Amino acid sequence: MICHIVSTVLKQPTKLKLRIIHAARRNFAKKGFSNTSMDDIAKTAKVSKGGVYHHFASKDDLFMVIFVENQDSVIKSQPKLFEKRKELLGDLEKMYEIMDFQKDLMRIWLEAMSESAHNSKIKQMVIKRRKYLESLSTLQFKQIKDNMKLLSDYSDVELARLAKGSMALVKGCALDSVTGDDPEIVKQTWVQTMYAILTSKK
Repeated sequence: MICHIVSTVLKQPTKLKLRIIHAARRNFAKKGFSNTSMDDIAKTAKVSKGGVYHHFASKDDLFMVIFVENQDSVIKSQPKLFEKRKELLGDLEKMYEIMDFQKDLMRIWLEAMSESAHNSKIKQMVIKRRKYLESLSTLQFKQIKDNMKLLSDYSDVELARLAKGSMALVKGCALDSVTGDDPEIVKQTWVQTMYAILTSKK
């Protein structure tokens, strides 16, 4: 059901629908999910409340569309990375900059984590997306193993665990970033930790 809601909305991005999505994103990032009303979104988008409900059945549905769209935009924006071992540090910096390019994305991601604690619909979506992102991260670890000849003594199961750990690291850095930690320190923390993981041996 969740996938159907998201795919239907994203395949039909009318100008009005996009305006509502952008307005909702700004409100969710600024005020959080609980403190944002459909009235707030309608006001920011300069449409009637009925116009918002015409395109989105609920605030939950609108939030889920934004959450998925934000993650997918980060995935699609990644250039070719991790092909040459000598470029590992530079590639890690590029990857972090892609993830960090828009603070609103991180705020909405963290908001989804928080909201999922008491909203079963959003929790279901967060679990599905987490598994999806972990599978992508696992594939990336396997490509690094093949292309760069790193992590050569790790099995596929162990690479999946490293991928899960790397996703947890991303979330931790996102939290530090949006709560005011020095951006360069957060970036270098992620880069150096990932470098240590990728060059490690069992």
